[in-house]
Amino acid sequence: MLRRLPKTPMTDPFATARTSFLDGVRAFEAGDLATAEAAFRASLESLPGRPSTLMNLAATLTRAGRPAEALPLLDQALAGEPGSTEALCHRGAALAALGKTESALAAYDEALRSRPLLVPALFQRAVLLNLLGQATAALVALERLMAIRTPDAEAWFHHGQTLQALGRNDAALQSYDRALALEPHGASTWSRRGTLLKDMGRMPEAAHSFQQALVHGGDAELNRYFLASVSSDAMPQAAPRAYVEQLFDSYAADFDQHLVATLGYRTPQWLAALLPAGRRFDGALDLGCGTGLMGPLLAPCCAAIDGVDLSRQMLEKARETGLYRHLWHADVAAHLQQGGEHYDLVLAADVFVYVGALDEVFAGVARVLRPGGLFVFSVEEADAGETLQLRPSARYAHSRPYVADLAAAHGFAVQHVDRQTLRHDQGRPISGLLMRLSRS
Repeated sequence: MLRRLPKTPMTDPFATARTSFLDGVRAFEAGDLATAEAAFRASLESLPGRPSTLMNLAATLTRAGRPAEALPLLDQALAGEPGSTEALCHRGAALAALGKTESALAAYDEALRSRPLLVPALFQRAVLLNLLGQATAALVALERLMAIRTPDAEAWFHHGQTLQALGRNDAALQSYDRALALEPHGASTWSRRGTLLKDMGRMPEAAHSFQQALVHGGDAELNRYFLASVSSDAMPQAAPRAYVEQLFDSYAADFDQHLVATLGYRTPQWLAALLPAGRRFDGALDLGCGTGLMGPLLAPCCAAIDGVDLSRQMLEKARETGLYRHLWHADVAAHLQQGGEHYDLVLAADVFVYVGALDEVFAGVARVLRPGGLFVFSVEEADAGETLQLRPSARYAHSRPYVADLAAAHGFAVQHVDRQTLRHDQGRPISGLLMRLSRS
């Protein structure tokens, strides 16, 4: 929320600054951020250093997608008004927009030390705690907020999201329904309600929710993808890039622990076991490398390892291992078509569950893999009678004949196929195929 200048005895510089300031407020509220920025800067030229104007300019820059430029202005504002809760909240918003979630949380916490019932800080604190995976603390913050202010649709939405993260599905569904009772056109709420019902096994209701999300202007690509996973609607050829990137960015901090300890994930070890004993590789490309779980398994037999992934946060974790020569932030199929390196080993551990149709990937691997090189990967195995399948888990599964046909079409020979339990999903074992192909 923008701050208005208090009434002050009029001087010529002040009058000019106030006129520009009010022009900026009107433009901001109308969504004209360029005009708002120009007006607030003009106000500062007439009355330099005024904290309220600095805060409003910072809020404008953050909303315009330039949060890094907002932070120095907020430092100035806090120097002029030490401990300003308004400046601290704007600082929290800018830091959150930069992905500095823990620093943003600290800014809101500082504001709440001065004003424990400050509603915007309580709300944003709960949102950030959810982003950090601290759902229990987020629920406490939300319920504290809801006790002092009648919840609106947004509060019920986040309440449902938090309960869903805690596995309290029935209560989460009630919160989403209360949000929709207040705002029936809430596309994000319909979409989240659909994912919850999907996880609860209530597929027709989930499909209805995704259809409503589409009707009310929700992300078309994402909701059609989810809808196809629970209905007979046309199957997209791949998961939406933004969905995959956001999903794995959010998992990066505790991804390895969750996969190994909770889901019993051993795909990297299974794939490493498929490599011929004693063979050395000049270069390996780890498709969808994630946090670098394949790195330690490849290092003993590979002179150089490169990786590519959609998640920047995952790539940072992989970089910390010190095992990768090059790391690229890119879609795997696009990278395979454009990259200049060539390899004698290409691997993909649990990657094709988000790629779906694999024609472009196989063509790309054929392009970068040297003759005699190996292509080693895993796929979830499709149900009997299915070739390529998008499951309610929002993951693709592939049949053995589908992969074998692609291999033959792109000049690969199938050397080895193994069937294993790749992981567990909601307590159920997920069967998959581990395959080793050679480049003819």
